[in-house]
Amino acid sequence: MRGVVAALLVCASLAIASGRASATETLGFHSQYAGQDPWPVISAGTTTSYTLRFKNTGTETWVRGSFGRQVNLGVVNDSLAFTELAVGWLSGNRVATTVEPVVAPGGIGTFTFTLRAPINVGVYDLPLRPVVEGVTWLEHQGVFVRLVSDLGWHGKWVSQSANPTLAPGATSGDLTVTIQNTGTKTWTKGTLGQEARLGIKNDDRTWAPLAVNWLSPDRVAAQTEASVGPGQNASFTFKVKAPQTPSTYVLAMRPVIDGVQWLEDQGIFVAVTVSGGARPTLLTTIVQQGLQNSWDVAFAADGRMFVTERVGNLLVYQSADPGALQLANNAVAGIHASGEAGLMSVEVDPNFATNSYLYVCASRDDEGQWRNQVLRYRVVGNGIAFDSYVIRRGMLANSNHDGCRIRFGPDGKLWVTMGDAGNGTRAQDPNALNGKILRVNTDGTIPADNPLLPGATGRSAVYAWGNRNPQGLTFEPGSGRVFEVEHGDDTQDEINIIVAGGNYGYPLYRGPVNRPGFVDPAWSSGSITLATSGGEFLRGAQWGAWQGSLVVATLKEQDLRRFEIFDVTARQADVLFNNAYGRLRTPRLGPDGWLYLTTDNGLSGDMIIRVVATQG
Repeated sequence: MRGVVAALLVCASLAIASGRASATETLGFHSQYAGQDPWPVISAGTTTSYTLRFKNTGTETWVRGSFGRQVNLGVVNDSLAFTELAVGWLSGNRVATTVEPVVAPGGIGTFTFTLRAPINVGVYDLPLRPVVEGVTWLEHQGVFVRLVSDLGWHGKWVSQSANPTLAPGATSGDLTVTIQNTGTKTWTKGTLGQEARLGIKNDDRTWAPLAVNWLSPDRVAAQTEASVGPGQNASFTFKVKAPQTPSTYVLAMRPVIDGVQWLEDQGIFVAVTVSGGARPTLLTTIVQQGLQNSWDVAFAADGRMFVTERVGNLLVYQSADPGALQLANNAVAGIHASGEAGLMSVEVDPNFATNSYLYVCASRDDEGQWRNQVLRYRVVGNGIAFDSYVIRRGMLANSNHDGCRIRFGPDGKLWVTMGDAGNGTRAQDPNALNGKILRVNTDGTIPADNPLLPGATGRSAVYAWGNRNPQGLTFEPGSGRVFEVEHGDDTQDEINIIVAGGNYGYPLYRGPVNRPGFVDPAWSSGSITLATSGGEFLRGAQWGAWQGSLVVATLKEQDLRRFEIFDVTARQADVLFNNAYGRLRTPRLGPDGWLYLTTDNGLSGDMIIRVVATQG
């Protein structure tokens, strides 16, 4: 016995000396992924056969029916979470063994099994890995099967009538939208649960006044054809009545099988233009130039213009007139500028004439931490004197996703956008301030009507959450609704209408997802990004038909985009100043009613631009 023990110790020492060979290396069982069928998309409750292939890259032969040599395809970590998919598997976490009785080294083992699509439609990822029972798992190569459980109802936009231009109160002729049945089920007219209808997106009944013999206030028409099989086209024909007010009204629509599901949202809309509005002519003037990363601009009632440079300078100009005298260049103490961070937004107190308060949102080093902070200063002459912290702690700064736009709302509260500081998990943390829209009193105290988020330890500055990099914040004239403009990552820039306690999804969801508990954007850029930044509403008769439009600055696309707002949706209408001035950071309406733009190109090449609208 002692000899056996000694021999074992020698073998163990040799294994250690050779670099601790793994059990798989010692036993000669190895595999390499060799291919699999296309991922299946099948109707809920139905089944499909599926095959994966692995090459025997070891030295041992795989033998079906021989314990210790039979190679099975197992669910990773022996998970039993996928038994709903199992049909005829070896067990709840072993889907199949090799089709071949013997797979010699260098040969291909075929694993064929059956999957059932769960009744709950959705996407199911089944992770798989070969295993020799009682011996070893083979290499983990991240192989999985993505099963899509599908009801078979799908549609694709094909064509539609030209958008109508109507006189106030007039009724259009027939408008037709054509949709292809790209699913596996036949659409049958007159049968609930099988008839395809064209509905207003999100069941929005705002457009009921435009309805002319629609099926209901949010269903414009049913399919014209008695039966539409897979691959065939369905037509939806309807009329609309023009409102009395000249403007453009956009009906966002989407096919639906009522009682079953909405079909794909492909951005179908009909834009009804009511004639009579005047499109303005725009005249631009460079007001100031030679700036470095000019981020934001604000105006005092006495005519002075305040401009922030991200490096940390707060510039004061005598007025917003071209070439106006610079009265001061105030350095904000403690600024830590890097990437997107630094001295960013500036806002003048609504009662500035009596209290001289001015607010900034800035990235600073404080108490050994790099933070975003909202600071209140008192303007003394043309200089600034620190007054107090509005928000000192809790907002982490970062060179990416910093946010930091501040604006006073019509409610008299100070609103703040805060990016996730490069960590998306913060946006879904109800106790973090990053990745949020914040709302505080002017002294930093928490308004009593701020929402209490699920999972939060208490009421805080957080008003809404699930935001990535919000850089635009403005308020709709008349309604006072809060509009936020947000950078996406490589897709889905967004315009969001902020509601108390609303969760805007990031990083769980991007763009419109129509999921309970989350708020869809009023607009998103889809599969591209524009690098949207600041936003502002145009107010005043001087803007003609554009009065009430939302304009959004873009950095990557280097232009200004005009959006028309229709209840809970925004539609892009115009692209302005395309590549004329480089990256645009902020649009801000001045007290003179004209629009002021800041550029953010760097290297002292930035400027403030005034946009004047004239009619005719």
